[in-house]
Amino acid sequence: MAKKITILGATGNIGTALVHHLLAQGHRVTAVSRPSARLDALAHAGAITKAGDAHDAPFLTEALRGADAAFLMIPPNVTAPDVLAHMDQIGEATAQAVRDAGLKQVVHLSSIGADEPAGTGPVLGLHHQEARLNAIGGLNVAHLRPAYFMENLLANVGMVQHMGITGSAMRPDLRFPMVATRDIAAKAAALLDGPALEGHSVHYLLGPRNYSQQEATVAIGQAIGRPELPYVPFSYEDAKKGMLGAGLSESMASLYDEMTRSMNEEKVMVLAPRDAASTTPTTLEEFAQSVFAPVFQAATAGA
Repeated sequence: MAKKITILGATGNIGTALVHHLLAQGHRVTAVSRPSARLDALAHAGAITKAGDAHDAPFLTEALRGADAAFLMIPPNVTAPDVLAHMDQIGEATAQAVRDAGLKQVVHLSSIGADEPAGTGPVLGLHHQEARLNAIGGLNVAHLRPAYFMENLLANVGMVQHMGITGSAMRPDLRFPMVATRDIAAKAAALLDGPALEGHSVHYLLGPRNYSQQEATVAIGQAIGRPELPYVPFSYEDAKKGMLGAGLSESMASLYDEMTRSMNEEKVMVLAPRDAASTTPTTLEEFAQSVFAPVFQAATAGA
């Protein structure tokens, strides 16, 4: 049966794929984000679009009112002077909008590590948002807890171009779950298209297996025709300088630093409960061929 479904963050990697999934399933989809060419493209694809600010509770209330279900997320802002405060502001506005709109069915994009009250960097903001949504009376919510996005590896494109390496402060041998955003969108679509959600549930999305940054570099190197591509581990200080140089705020760089240190010590986000339901299909090798290589080739052609 067709539903009215509102998608927040509709122009991101997950949101865009999710809108297309739900339109193909015959649902009436409202796509919500800041104004952009990507939002215009979703209108051309058949979505109703609403352009506005995620901090604006009345705008969000209007976007959610009358929906049978919604996909909620806090859009990232890596340049925010206080990232956790930014996340709290949007989280509060979203929760207020859910209450005021009388929404009863929600799929929420959270993260692996959101069960932890400290040591997770920016994921702490999602720990708070899960609690906010769980506190809303009568709201049935499915929290998606995906692992490290394979798309995060796209941050290496410039490094490969200009330095001939990939690199980060992650231990080369540290294996942890990585998931493609297309698989997160597919899970969200299945939940929104399926039977009514009941109570509060948590869904881990962990990719097909755990990978190290060294293995990721091998997959990337093979996909772009540079099989000798090396992974270079950086010191925490150099990694943070690199993030600041790339335009991240001090707040965001510090949170990423905290998360990386905790992961390297295998305290968070590394050992997740893997089972058939949390194992998603897209391999790192497929991602490298279908996503990383085209982005790298386009960047190289435009250089």
